[in-house]
Amino acid sequence: MPIPLRRAVALLLAWLPVNARAQARDAGARLERVADSVYVIIHDDATDQWPHGNTGVVVTTDGVVVVDATYLPSRARADIALIRSVTDRPVRYLVYTHWHFDHNNGAVAYRDAFPAVTIVSERWTRDWIALNGTWWARMSTAPASARRAALAALEQEVAAGKDSTGHALTAGERRERTRAVAQRQSELAELASLQVVPPNLIFDDALTLWLGGRQIELRDRGRANSPHDVTIYLPQDSVLFTGDIVVQSPIPYVGASWPVTWIEVLRQLEAVPMRAVVPGHGPVMRDWTYVRQVRRLLDAATSRTAAMALEGRTLDQIQDSLSLDDLRRATPAWTGAALDADWQQTVRALIERAWRGVRGQG
Repeated sequence: MPIPLRRAVALLLAWLPVNARAQARDAGARLERVADSVYVIIHDDATDQWPHGNTGVVVTTDGVVVVDATYLPSRARADIALIRSVTDRPVRYLVYTHWHFDHNNGAVAYRDAFPAVTIVSERWTRDWIALNGTWWARMSTAPASARRAALAALEQEVAAGKDSTGHALTAGERRERTRAVAQRQSELAELASLQVVPPNLIFDDALTLWLGGRQIELRDRGRANSPHDVTIYLPQDSVLFTGDIVVQSPIPYVGASWPVTWIEVLRQLEAVPMRAVVPGHGPVMRDWTYVRQVRRLLDAATSRTAAMALEGRTLDQIQDSLSLDDLRRATPAWTGAALDADWQQTVRALIERAWRGVRGQG
């Protein structure tokens, strides 16, 4: 009996050397091999305003474990096609690292493609996903929403060929805005019909899954980037999926975070034996260099904020005067004039969260 084409492709890929099969691509993502039968899908941003989180893929003889489900269902459906390029086995588990919807809005695509899939999260995360995913979709698509108003303004700029200050757009600027308009229109259309799919298996503290002889360790690390950040560890492969505890996009995401406790979480991760770290956003890492620099950034932000608080300064005064540029200069990913505005916004947000943390308010 002839081998089905999809199975034949999977068998061929299994025999190719690592570098030859390191990446499979589509228009907005690449599937990168991390270890034997372990992959990450690294995505382009969904829009000029919002990203997709990384998606982990662990292939076993009895099925597939997927880590996180991206921001939009259309992207998750495309990811399923990439997964099927390396295996014909079904997705048995979809595991969430945290509640942020750029990591789980795409769950409906997995549920539709694999009706028996088990969706797993930490206990509190389940309810936050249900609430926040629904809130975000309804808030974003409301007729008078700020997001619709911003889209309308961008559409007007493209139509007029001028920016908001009246300056004529260059050909490149017009192309960028036209692309952004199309992305945002598609985003709002998907959010308008979004089906939020909450987890149906929850856990406290830790959970070990076994699939096809493979051990998958889930551990709630507590407050770091979110109130309950879960890591997924493959001890047989020494691969760690961190969610947004680690982000290189290229600057960490720090809004609504807990930097005081995040520091200790990073120390814990650095003690984990690993051959690869898969962050929530950004490239696969093969050592702890970047993670240590994120920890140093958080440590400097909290210690310097505490010192200025002891001087009686207000939050605004601290944000206006505290510099973390020495940490930036030490990390190549964070340098470059194009990142100046993002860096300043990140520092102000981080100081605000550090201010609350060192004072016992968050």
